Amino acid sequence: MVPLEERIGYLARVSENAKLSAFNDFLSGKVYITASGQNSNESEEIFYGLIDAILSNNKLNFESYYNKKNKSKPSKGSPAPFVNDDFLIFSLISGIVKFNLDKTWIKDIVSIRNRNSITITFENILNENYYSTSNLPEIVFMFLSINGQSLMTNDFVGFTYTRITGNVKLFENRSDFQILCSLKAYDTIFLLKDVPDKKEVDLLKKFNANFINRIKYISWIVQAMLFGLLVYAILKLPNYSPEAIKFIDKYNYAFTIFGALGLSFLGNVIPVIRNTSQKIIMQLFGYPKELLNDLKISNNS
Repeated sequence: MVPLEERIGYLARVSENAKLSAFNDFLSGKVYITASGQNSNESEEIFYGLIDAILSNNKLNFESYYNKKNKSKPSKGSPAPFVNDDFLIFSLISGIVKFNLDKTWIKDIVSIRNRNSITITFENILNENYYSTSNLPEIVFMFLSINGQSLMTNDFVGFTYTRITGNVKLFENRSDFQILCSLKAYDTIFLLKDVPDKKEVDLLKKFNANFINRIKYISWIVQAMLFGLLVYAILKLPNYSPEAIKFIDKYNYAFTIFGALGLSFLGNVIPVIRNTSQKIIMQLFGYPKELLNDLKISNNS
């Protein structure tokens, strides 16, 4: 990774440029508000509108700005300036994918761009070829951060981190678009450290729910056995203790049965007793103690 002083100096320059600041905020998930003015051309105004619509999840607003641009039909022989505007094209691709719009026009635009690693990455993103070694992974990482975090595997995160930290000449390529994607991807990975696969997380959640339900039934069985033994012991007690016989005769034999049933009723109805017994069993099976502290076991689960 580039030295810290170079990064600080670069970000200071970014803050002085409206478009770079807008894109940097966009990657950070911050809504950037800029006033229209003489210093902004049509493509930049559309760019500001697009990123605001994406961040606010407003499909109608995105389509209104997108429709202003997709009427343009540049060709490879006479490409319009916006064709090679990485910031605008990235925002268009992000919104088109996010809002599930037709990709035909944007694919045509990308096909007439200057052939470079950024263009190849854009093509692969549109074709959902996110893990190609021809990609600039920092760009794909930021795209997935906006549109598809479930596709962000640990292997891909590790690969992206390795590529970014190994690029000691990041600022020499003079691509503000790639630099900003790299810096933000690096910061995100550094904070996340480890991103679990979405499929793995879903399976663990499913297992956790099934595990808790099965422990609930095991707990009921254990409670039933304990109370059954208690009732059995109480009923058998007169055979071994003459003193107990006199006590039961004095207060009525039904007292013994209803007392046992009362204990069973308390054990099944009082939530504290039921939940505590289930948590004890879960802990015996190795369920993390930290998760048990916040666990709420549903009566109906």
